[in-house]
Amino acid sequence: MQFRLPWLVAGTLALAACSMFPHHAGGDAPPAHQSLMKSITGDIRYDLPQPLPAGAYLKVTLADVSRQDVAARTISEETIQPVGASPVDFLISYDPADLRDGVDFALSVRLQQGDKLLAINDTRVSVLGRSGEKGPVSVLLKAVP
Repeated sequence: MQFRLPWLVAGTLALAACSMFPHHAGGDAPPAHQSLMKSITGDIRYDLPQPLPAGAYLKVTLADVSRQDVAARTISEETIQPVGASPVDFLISYDPADLRDGVDFALSVRLQQGDKLLAINDTRVSVLGRSGEKGPVSVLLKAVP
């Protein structure tokens, strides 16, 4: 028992010393990948035939639309709620590392109330890549009948 006591004391002191050093688990500095995030800004415009219902929200999606033979790959998605009168400003953040080999990217926007689709953009809004804007962009939504 006397032989273990010095080891126990030494181990306890070593662990206590480690706790004095700063660590990044809960520090003020953001993780490195967050500081490399980029964003696209713009506004969303819509004209609905009826008043905007309570609980309506906008879903903004940035997707890789490079390949025509497969579904678009979602890069980032943001929800804006509550939604006020048109126009509504938006900011969608993305990690440039997620762009990978894609060369064509587009924004799509849906105005919804629950599962009910109220309006959507019916024209492609190209961003980034070889054929797109870096922002700010304007997205026009058309009401769904």
